[in-house]
Amino acid sequence: MSINIYNGTQHTINIFSKEDTIAVQGGRKLILKEEAVPIKIILAGTNLNAQTGNLPAPSLDTDIPLYGGVTFTSHDPLPEGYDIYIVSNLFRSAVKELGGDTSRLATVFGTVYASEEDMRPCGCLGLSVG
Repeated sequence: MSINIYNGTQHTINIFSKEDTIAVQGGRKLILKEEAVPIKIILAGTNLNAQTGNLPAPSLDTDIPLYGGVTFTSHDPLPEGYDIYIVSNLFRSAVKELGGDTSRLATVFGTVYASEEDMRPCGCLGLSVG
């Protein structure tokens, strides 16, 4: 079954099989095996953004600039016609905080890293939806 996916991030999403990874650091990190190839590639899309604001800052006597907790004031509308929207955790948090529907919002699940020496994300195991 093919679904219509909108990538609301500026990143290509490489999805790998769990068998193509090695768990390290007590299972907290997944490292890609050398011969692994993605089982699915979702090309980079157009970024969906959220506008942030701040709650009132605490009044403490300090020489460090303090700001109130981050809150969301708005988010971009979702383009119509898609089954799932891949978004950042920030965008999903904004939609949730503002009372929007997150049932078709997806974020990456199971971040996969290039190697133990190069801990930059290079893919994931799938999508977390809802």
